[in-house]
Amino acid sequence: MKDELSTQIDMLLSKGNDRFEIRKRLETKDNTVALRHHLNNKALLKDKRTYRYPNIFLSLILLFVTIGKILGVVEDIRLAKGIYIFIFLIEPAVNMYILKEIVFFKRTGYQFLFIISVLSLLYQGNREFPAILFTLAMITISAFLYMKIFPKKNLIPAPVSKSSGKKR
Repeated sequence: MKDELSTQIDMLLSKGNDRFEIRKRLETKDNTVALRHHLNNKALLKDKRTYRYPNIFLSLILLFVTIGKILGVVEDIRLAKGIYIFIFLIEPAVNMYILKEIVFFKRTGYQFLFIISVLSLLYQGNREFPAILFTLAMITISAFLYMKIFPKKNLIPAPVSKSSGKKR
């Protein structure tokens, strides 16, 4: 369930405001950390419009891979008994969460997809012909979109401690 702060941020982002304008408008002493997290995790309207087609393509690749994994579990259901069915469904469940994050242009979705796709190359089955193409495409597109939609200069930096000069 979305909280009020997240709803306000979504409304202001949909009007085309940037992160720093929204921060100035909504920041209070109590919501600084949550505001920074929400603002840095959501894409700006102009970026959503610019990168909607690569994002749709990435979402379709991830959906295709996820459906393939689910069908693989359904096909092997006669071999898997009890708890193993749920274990085999962990990967598609994680993929569905990441897919939701990517469809809504969330920063964490691109980060998770990149990391999990790189780690999936450890599994031999993902290094064979058709799977390697999907995995490499997800790695490349998620890294590209992450760098383009969430460049470091446009993110709100962590607060700096006044006494030590270090980030908290």
